[in-house]
Amino acid sequence: MANINPRLQSIASDLFIKYGSTERTYINEKITNIKSKLNSYFGTGIQEVVVFGSYKRDTILPRTFDEHSDIDILVVFNNSQNECTPETYRTRLKRFADAKYSTSTVIKDHPSVVLELNKIKFDLVPCKITNILFSSSYQIPDKNGSWMNTDPSGFNTKLTEANTRYNSLVKPMVRLFKRWNAHNGYPFSSYDLENLIANVNFSGDNYQSGFLYAINQFSTWGLSVSATQKVNTLQSNGKWIKEYLDRDNQEKAIEVTCRILGLIP
Repeated sequence: MANINPRLQSIASDLFIKYGSTERTYINEKITNIKSKLNSYFGTGIQEVVVFGSYKRDTILPRTFDEHSDIDILVVFNNSQNECTPETYRTRLKRFADAKYSTSTVIKDHPSVVLELNKIKFDLVPCKITNILFSSSYQIPDKNGSWMNTDPSGFNTKLTEANTRYNSLVKPMVRLFKRWNAHNGYPFSSYDLENLIANVNFSGDNYQSGFLYAINQFSTWGLSVSATQKVNTLQSNGKWIKEYLDRDNQEKAIEVTCRILGLIP
């Protein structure tokens, strides 16, 4: 009986930045270095530095599979300072990065300042904490130059709970579809794609059945014409995988799977 489950499992493993690997070790060293330099540069001007996003969730892809993989770092400024606009805080982060990493590429890229070290991008996102009555919230820049609420750990919890509920299948599925996304010019934002997969019911699934089921959960609502075409192609290829599996043609099923992911069969 044709089966692509082992191959998908192997690919998902390759898409994980393994603990102890050269890439993860380098990233962790740079995170420590950035935190130290932020604290040295701003002193009491910052309250905390928080790593969040896909690196924290273990859903980031190695650079060899996604050249846009980046490390999100929340820089929480101390509210005892005069109230400033998001742009003011971004300018401060830009000055910090230019001063401390003068030989590296540093650019402003909403809502962050991007620091590139050895082709790995670190997104420094300015943040402040707003206290209302007995609650507080993290706020980061929105697209209009104002502040918006965010929860740097909330989605982590949701994804982890889903991953636990479905026998550690969700995070590997996220990495597989993030590879498809990167290979196809990013029809979805990284967060939207992760959220989509986190909402899929993988009850009783393995890598093969979960992958094929998730393909049909993609919606083209609100997508551009180009992105819609890419989703339609994905779903058409999913049907071909099923067809080849039904014909017991494992070689062709793996070939189409690898074509979806932009990999060599």
